[in-house]
Parts: sequence; structure tokens; C-alpha cells
Amino acid sequence: MKVNNINSTTFRGPLDGIVTSALRTCDMNEMVNAVGLDVGAMVVPRAYYDTKKRNEYAGAETFIREISGTFINCLSAGLFAMGISKFASKRIQPEIKINPNSWYSNDSLATLKKAWDKSGNMDKYLNTVFDNISGRDGKKVNKLKDVNWKKVEWIDEKRWDKINWDNQKYAGIQDKLKTKKGFIKTFSDLIKDKNITNDDKKNVLSIMEKRLTNVLGAERDTELNIGNEKLSAKLENILRDTHDMGKDIFSKKSEKEINLAINKISKVNKLKAFGAISISSVLGLTNQAINRKITEKRTGKKGFVGDVDYTSTFRGEQKKDTLLPLKKLGASALMVGMVFSVMGVKNLKQFARKLEFTGPITSGNAIKTVYAANIVGRFMAADNGTELRESMTRDYLGFLNWLVFGGFAAKGLANLLDRLGKDLFNYKKEGKGLGHWLNDMSLKTHNEIAAKGEKFARKNMWKLNLAQASGIAYSAVTLGLLLPMLNAKITEKKAEKKFG
Repeated sequence: MKVNNINSTTFRGPLDGIVTSALRTCDMNEMVNAVGLDVGAMVVPRAYYDTKKRNEYAGAETFIREISGTFINCLSAGLFAMGISKFASKRIQPEIKINPNSWYSNDSLATLKKAWDKSGNMDKYLNTVFDNISGRDGKKVNKLKDVNWKKVEWIDEKRWDKINWDNQKYAGIQDKLKTKKGFIKTFSDLIKDKNITNDDKKNVLSIMEKRLTNVLGAERDTELNIGNEKLSAKLENILRDTHDMGKDIFSKKSEKEINLAINKISKVNKLKAFGAISISSVLGLTNQAINRKITEKRTGKKGFVGDVDYTSTFRGEQKKDTLLPLKKLGASALMVGMVFSVMGVKNLKQFARKLEFTGPITSGNAIKTVYAANIVGRFMAADNGTELRESMTRDYLGFLNWLVFGGFAAKGLANLLDRLGKDLFNYKKEGKGLGHWLNDMSLKTHNEIAAKGEKFARKNMWKLNLAQASGIAYSAVTLGLLLPMLNAKITEKKAEKKFG
């Protein structure tokens, strides 16, 4: 790994700009990214277009459909998971105490337990973890144990000096995190601090994450490998789980208590995943049907609110399409098949194994499942063939763009700005073609760009910002305006032929 000379001064600029800060937050904060993209690229433009170009009732139904979809897809399962975790932690083996606010994946539990088994005390546990963390930087995989901490050009952020610490002993903690020994000691003290507040813990772990990104050159595509166990996750999650398991599990008195706690967490995790995703999926399946009833109550009319004659006083009884139920089932089956394909599963057993939470925000396979249920609910609630066709056009493309091709516009512009692909991209593996470009290449994060030093950051940070901004603009224009426009135009053309 290329690092910079220790004599270089600590720098701040590349991460302190308003644009960079906003885009970095969108890129790394799943809640902000999901809700912001959904509201900015779908809710607002789609509701505006349908209100202006169709009718006020169409605009209102679109707004309710999209804003409720944002809550169901992005937020609901995480909220339900938190509630179920708190309830289940008290009901399942109540004599065994666990932290109901933890978000360990099965891989976290297995990998960190293996690290503890190799260690036996907290400092050795942390050393084992740190010596086995690696991260992808371009086409290389950097190992933390091989990095020379003395040759890192440290990146300080202005906000660190403005943190309002509950315990002032953590003020200036970034200065203790410039050597491996200092990092291990500080992390160990953090785990042993029984009185630390949630805000202080969050801020310390955030600074630690930035420091390790600075050292490793990677933060999103990172791994912890211990023996035959592997945890692939963001650096943020690896540090969070290392801390939480150290504090809540490995601090227990005996190996038996540790194993009992891990077994209980595994049971709670399964209930949390199944329960939360099931409830959110039911909300998704019924969402559009309820939305339609609200529209009928407001207007006194039945049918698809997007029909060109919906507001006409001469609108008559709509002719029933006897094949519509079969069309709905076909569209829904295709959606289910699409989800299974995207998730890489062939049966329900494999599907169930992939549903777990790694944080309070619905993400990964969980969001794919809930989003798909929402789309199927829209298909099944369609009043006629026109509505079904519009929903299929809008929602298939929306699903594929958001959860499959996500960010391809950003990657496209980044590819133009970085022709050789050496500065802005990380690679899972070597390859060629569209499939490789979509699946095996990802944009670096802002912190990963900054980790290469001030000169590199000033040369490339604006390129990353421009690429990410173009991705957001693409989504807003394509998903928010062009798709609604396309649907409306096709519906108008078909109506012209029907009514002459």
C-alpha cells in the first residue's frame, strides 16, 4: 500500500467542503441515501408531474403511494426489527442478558467468537481482530498488519474539535489513534468504560473508523478473516461489532455464559428477521389497495386515477378485463423470479438464510424483499390493464435501477473521468464486459480518496463528487420525470385510439 511521508502535515480541506460533506453522507449513510434518493428522485417529481399533467387526484395518489413506499421499503422493517429484538430479548431465556440494540450478523458472531477463542483476553482479542482486517484499494487487497503506521498522512476533520463530549476525557482522542499500540489501548479502554454515553461511543467509533480508513485505504469493501470464518462488511460495522461483542459478550465470566449469550442472539436474530420482514411485506402487499380506497373515498369514483377520462363527468362504467387476474399473477411471478435472481437463490430455504439485519436501516436482501412485496401489492391492486402496464413499466425499471444497476450513471461518468480506472474505482476481481463493469467495479468513497494524501485528494475528489451528483441527477430525471412521462404518453395514445 502506498502511504505518504510522516513529515507531511495533517490536512483537512478535501473533506470539509459543503458539497463533499453532503455527498459523503449520502454515500455512506444508508438511511439518508435511501430516503433522500426516494423522496428526491421519485416522490416529489412523480407527484408533481401527475398533478400537473394528469389531475390532482392522480397527483395525490402518487404522492401517498410513493411516500408510504419510502417508509415501508426503507424504514419500516428496521423499526419493526428493533421492537421485536427488545421484546424477544426479554421473553426468550430472560435469565441470559444480551444487548437488544446489537446488530450482529451470523458471520459477525462466528468470526469474532473465533477471534476471542484464539485470544482469551481483551487486548489479545483486539490484536487478533486488527491483524486480520483487510480492505480493497483499487485492484489490491491491503492487510492492516502489513501497514507502516509511521508513514501515514493523517486526515483530521474540523468537526472533531467541535464535538460536545459528555466525558471530556475523549476530547482530542484522534491524537491517540496514530499508532497501532495507541489504537489497541484506546479501543480496549473504550470497551471497559461502563459509563460511556451512546453519543460518546458513536463519536469515538466514528473517529476510529476514519483513522483506520486513513491507514488501510479502504472502508466499504473490508473483511475480517479468522481461520475459516469470514466477515465481509463495512469497516464501520466491523468496528461496531468488535466493540459490542467485546463489551456485551466476551466480558462475561465463563465460556459457558458466552456460548449461551451467542445462542440466544442467534435465536433473536432469526425471529427479528422473519418477523420484521413479514410485517413490512404485509404492509407492502396491502399499501396500494388501501391507497386506492382513500382515492375512492375522496372522489366518489372507482377505477384507475390515471385514466385520461377519470375526471370527466361522462365517465361511464369501465369494461372488465376477464384476463386481468391472470396478467396480475404473471407480473407478480416475474417480480418474485427477479428478486430470487438478484439475490442468487434457487429455493425458499436459501432465500430465508439471506434475510438478516446488520443495522437499524433496512438494507441488502431485506430491502429487496420488502420492495418486491410492495411492487406485487401494486400489481394486484391494479384496476385495469392500463394501470398494470404503467405499474410494470415504472416499478420493474425502478427496482432494477435502484437495487441492481444502482449507481451505473455515476460509474459511467467516473469511467470517463478516470479512463484507466486507477483512481476512482475498486475491483472485486479482474474481468471484462458489461457484467464485470456492473458487478465487480465500485466507486471509492470520499474517505478512501482522502486516504491517499492531500495531492491525490485535491486531484480526484471533485471527480468523485461530479460522478455521484450525476448519478443522483440521472435518478431524478429518469425515475422521477421520464418514466411518469412515458407512462402518461402511452396511456394518452391508447386512449386516443379507443375514443377516436
